[in-house]
Amino acid sequence: MTHKTAIVTGSGRGIGKETAILLSKKGLNVVLCCRTQREIDSTAKEIKEIINTEGAEDRILCIRCDVSISSQVDYLIKSTIEKFKNINVLINNAGIVYIKTLVNTSEEEWDNTINTNLKGAFLCTKAVLPSMIENKSGVIINVSSGAGKTGFPDIAAYCASKFGMIGLTESLAWETGNYNIKVMAICPGEVSTKMQETTDPDYYRKYKDKMLRPKQVAEKIVEMIFDDKKYRSGQSVDIG
Repeated sequence: MTHKTAIVTGSGRGIGKETAILLSKKGLNVVLCCRTQREIDSTAKEIKEIINTEGAEDRILCIRCDVSISSQVDYLIKSTIEKFKNINVLINNAGIVYIKTLVNTSEEEWDNTINTNLKGAFLCTKAVLPSMIENKSGVIINVSSGAGKTGFPDIAAYCASKFGMIGLTESLAWETGNYNIKVMAICPGEVSTKMQETTDPDYYRKYKDKMLRPKQVAEKIVEMIFDDKKYRSGQSVDIG
């Protein structure tokens, strides 16, 4: 994987940020993307300081991108190929959540959740597949959730999106099996992230010490990418 290229969506903070940092340490070029330029610039600065070698900035590409908008995703993929020639790894990590009962969830909130969490994974995957198929290699990891296997109250839209990511993973694994492309999902339990904190501050303060740390999930993602024997295409890996 050294000198190959990984796109990590939602890499401005949390799981995405930690994953991008670890992949950079492994020698991969990393493409950072999220909707907030300040956050991805901060991640890029941290990676440069950690790598601390000449030309470190040449291994990083920062693209502000809303993964639910196809034109922005197309620009993300085009820019990546122009700079790094190929795309070897895609981490579909970008996600949002609303804590609301279904009856109190607005149509806009439902659409925002599905569009970011599930449609975003669809658009990014569809855009990178031609390059991976041409090269007959690649790894795609969809960041689902424990809430992608078990429904929980007050997060119906989030659960629906994360259940969908597992279905997407399993279907795509069949479709790409002849091209040496591995497609997997990871299903973390509760993770101590900024999203978790801002969505439900009281719950976060009460249970944050029992939650997974973003780096723990990132370490599992990196293991899934590099361990060819332990993980199979189509698999959903639980952590937490």
